[in-house]
Amino acid sequence: MQSQRNYALDLLRGLTIALMIIVNNPGDWQQMFSILRHAEWHGFLGADIVFPLFLFVAGYAAALKITRDFSNGASGPHCASALTLEEPEPPHFYRRLVRRAVVLFIIGVFLNAWPFGLLPGTDFSIEKIRVFGVLQRIAICVLIGGIILRHLRTTRGIMVAICALALIYEILMRLPLISTVEGNFGRSFELTDNFARLVDLTLIPQSMLYKVQKITFDPEGLLTSTGAVMTFLFGALCYRLPLQRFTLVCILMVLGGLWAIFEPVNKNLWTMPYVLLTAGSGGALLTLLEKIRFSEMRIAHFLSAPFADMGRNPLLIYTLSGIAGKALAFGKTTSGVSYKVVLYKGLQVLPLSGKLSSLAYSLIFLALLAVLARLLRRIPLSV
Repeated sequence: MQSQRNYALDLLRGLTIALMIIVNNPGDWQQMFSILRHAEWHGFLGADIVFPLFLFVAGYAAALKITRDFSNGASGPHCASALTLEEPEPPHFYRRLVRRAVVLFIIGVFLNAWPFGLLPGTDFSIEKIRVFGVLQRIAICVLIGGIILRHLRTTRGIMVAICALALIYEILMRLPLISTVEGNFGRSFELTDNFARLVDLTLIPQSMLYKVQKITFDPEGLLTSTGAVMTFLFGALCYRLPLQRFTLVCILMVLGGLWAIFEPVNKNLWTMPYVLLTAGSGGALLTLLEKIRFSEMRIAHFLSAPFADMGRNPLLIYTLSGIAGKALAFGKTTSGVSYKVVLYKGLQVLPLSGKLSSLAYSLIFLALLAVLARLLRRIPLSV
């Protein structure tokens, strides 16, 4: 008998991917609505909710999967962990877990390196490939979070793990003060001298790290992954506490608001207020979607189905969006103009403002991927 799927979970994942595609593929980076941008450093804008929602859903689904596979008589709707789909897992848990994490990490590095200098105006150097990224961080969270969830089967155990990670993060960000030839690092949440930046600069060559405001700092670096794992575990906690989820959401939002008084909300550093507020938002959104009876509301089901299809095949859609987005941006016509510019200028004949034209390009790109997701919904990419 084929297992039922959690439609709300698929839909939330699909909506998150859709928002990520819109954020990452504007017609013009200078013509974007503020709500679709990331905050430059401290603060919170609309795009800053995207990544934590991925990790929240991944944690929820991972807890569901582990419960189903390792609890006697466990049952429940099936939904894949992270950005992958696969059948019930055999006993070789760690081998499968490590393989999944490694494949996700490799695909992430591949997307960073694409188009490998094959398109005009691009170059390729192994020494300059960015090590970290979205899929790489998901891989880290899948690996660490999966190990934690496999051994800590109670809600109390997950809470202890979350508190331990929060303590580690706060101690490392607030206590050490280290002097180097590049300056002092530590006891700071600013861009230039935070301890997380020192960790990445020490362990990874600068040429392989991202730059924020032209300063070498990777928002998907090592130390800040501590908070990302917490987001993953909060998703798992929402699965383990179905009857107390509303209470949990309220606690997260209140605690996040109070924590923000003495620590900034910062996506790049994945600070504790950011973790708490986005995890609370994830729990609230999932609860809202679960309350809607899509199967009984024809219009609601019709409108939501394309996003649910994207949520069922997320890794493939995300990968294709990265490949196609760069191909359009770097590929050029015989006149030397990129395909993206040609398409975007074609939209400017419409009576739309610059920002609306830029958004229209994103929505058309999204629509094409949604059609592709519909066509490929029965052949998901799994790792």
